[in-house]
Amino acid sequence: MKINKLVLLAFMMVFTSCYAQNTKEPKINTKFNKEYASSRKSFVGKLNNVEYKELRNRLLNVLRAEIPDNNAILINYYQKGSNCYEYGLGKKDALTVIENCIRISSQISRENNTTDFFLYSDKTPNKERIENRNNFILDSGFFEENIFTLKENCRAFFILKTNGEFMKYYGSDYYSEVKKFLEKK
Repeated sequence: MKINKLVLLAFMMVFTSCYAQNTKEPKINTKFNKEYASSRKSFVGKLNNVEYKELRNRLLNVLRAEIPDNNAILINYYQKGSNCYEYGLGKKDALTVIENCIRISSQISRENNTTDFFLYSDKTPNKERIENRNNFILDSGFFEENIFTLKENCRAFFILKTNGEFMKYYGSDYYSEVKKFLEKK
């Protein structure tokens, strides 16, 4: 009987260790390389007046915000993605990057009649770096399910301009893209 228990115990240990190996999450790419470059994607378009008003109202309702009618909306989004150089940063450097993102987004928004928001998914790795900040909002799931549906990159943004033009971009260090789109007439 002792031998059967030992065999059973050994089998269970081997089985659970194999199971644990198979359930590991894929490694996140933290390098600027070909894989990262291919994860950067941009989508642009223009909504008609009805679509624009409907989407704007929905966004403001989900964000529980009121903003002037002449302001564009900029959503900075942090999510779990398979490519993210920021995941490879130490805590101090990552916090510096976050502070720079907030500062740059705020400056560009002020200069371009835009209200910016910072949201994050509940699946965001290292979310302890952002979840207790006043300017970060936990996504209710609306943005993850309806706006930021690709999970190839850990950062993204969405801009909705007052003329109905919009841009969605996946990738980090994107503020030159934000500025160029907002300044385009």
